[in-house]
Amino acid sequence: MYEIIDVTEFVKVLRAPVNVVFFFKSTFGKSECLVIDSGSSSEYGRKILKYLENQGVGKLSILNSHSHADHIGGNRFLQEKVKCKIYATEFESIFIEHPQLEPMYLWGGPIFKGIDNKFLMAKPSIVTDTVEYGWSSELGVEIIPLKGHSFDMVGVLIDDGKKRVLFVADAVVSMQTIEKYKVYFLYDVHEHLKTLQGLNKWVENIDVVVPSHGEVFDFSKEDDGENKKIEFLNLIKGNEKVIEDVLGLILGIVVEPKTIDEILSEVASNFSIPLDATSYVLLLQTLKAYCSYLVSVNEIGLTFERGKLEYIRVY
Repeated sequence: MYEIIDVTEFVKVLRAPVNVVFFFKSTFGKSECLVIDSGSSSEYGRKILKYLENQGVGKLSILNSHSHADHIGGNRFLQEKVKCKIYATEFESIFIEHPQLEPMYLWGGPIFKGIDNKFLMAKPSIVTDTVEYGWSSELGVEIIPLKGHSFDMVGVLIDDGKKRVLFVADAVVSMQTIEKYKVYFLYDVHEHLKTLQGLNKWVENIDVVVPSHGEVFDFSKEDDGENKKIEFLNLIKGNEKVIEDVLGLILGIVVEPKTIDEILSEVASNFSIPLDATSYVLLLQTLKAYCSYLVSVNEIGLTFERGKLEYIRVY
């Protein structure tokens, strides 16, 4: 499923398994486009380039919300074809330029067969410019911190004078994604909860929300705008419910000392999550994030008494 959605005169969305945002501008009579994320593969890059060429765009730049492979997969193709600039935060830039770090980080060691795939490791590209939070006069957008899913993921606020459009990247995941993966990937639970709470407040100040996966929520439509706002707020609650459920499950598991692998095995069994090398390392890091959060709020502790790191509930 690939279709172009007209959000405003200057903002379009490539609706796809990974959504891509186009922000069109004109400088000295020349059409330019800021592409926000580039999809999961070179095929995305080809589709993006073909669409922009058909629109008469003379110059494009890429802004990556974060470094996960499904958001930077078209970078290499586009940069090789048109020598475009790529923007990202400083921390995420390291992983974009050295994508082998992603599976290495997830596993905690050298890459092995099974995690050496394009789902975890895109082709490298060069980040030419770093961005900071706040207004970017160069890009004409506001960079919004949305930490939690990744190290320093950002959202992008576009105000073209008619609508305020907020691209939220993977700050919220669709219910279809939750149903498929059960426990969605997180780097930092505490930061992610703060991000979700912040999105609740943003709703009153924007007209359109574009997530990386799933439908576009347009609150400005007269016929069903209010319904879309309610749908999005319910989606946030659905995301929060996943976190609440996983935290509760872990607390029930660690009434006796358990290693992270023992916790992972019980979580996978409880949610019927099929495991292979890729799903294992993603779930492993996510559960480490959950356990770190529970340690930080003094719900569980660490013990090395049996010659291994185990988690135990604190009463």
